[in-house]
Amino acid sequence: MDAVSRLNPPIRLGERVSLRLSEPARDLIGFVIALDPLTLEDRHGRPHVVAPGTALAARRVGVSLGRDPRTAPRELLDDLAARAGVTGEPELHRISDLLAGRPAPATVPPGRGGWSDGPLHARVEGEWLTTNVTDPALLAELAWWATRQNARSIQIRR
Repeated sequence: MDAVSRLNPPIRLGERVSLRLSEPARDLIGFVIALDPLTLEDRHGRPHVVAPGTALAARRVGVSLGRDPRTAPRELLDDLAARAGVTGEPELHRISDLLAGRPAPATVPPGRGGWSDGPLHARVEGEWLTTNVTDPALLAELAWWATRQNARSIQIRR
């Protein structure tokens, strides 16, 4: 029995987990995108199939905390907003705060980097999700999408 099978409750799609693997010896952190075979997606969007019986240690991990978004230079935020196609004054948050207490969804919107739906836009660049989405449910969905791309902070431009 490997460490993944000892997790209680059992591992589920969408969760972020950290594994210590024996073959090859390494640590792997990623979001669970398949259960059979167990497959994790790393922050670069690459899938990693975990061979059965190779997990020596397993634990659930939360969304990465990142830097305090309030310390970001305004020029950087404005440049990110311009590339995302959004305007207005920035409202800054840590994605981990926005998603605290929310279970991870099994799937996130497809694609990486950019998302749009009519006048609504979102762009992931570096540690930042920049968007003009204000609907709480859609904002949470986009935040989960962005965490899979290693985003840790969000700026909302209204």
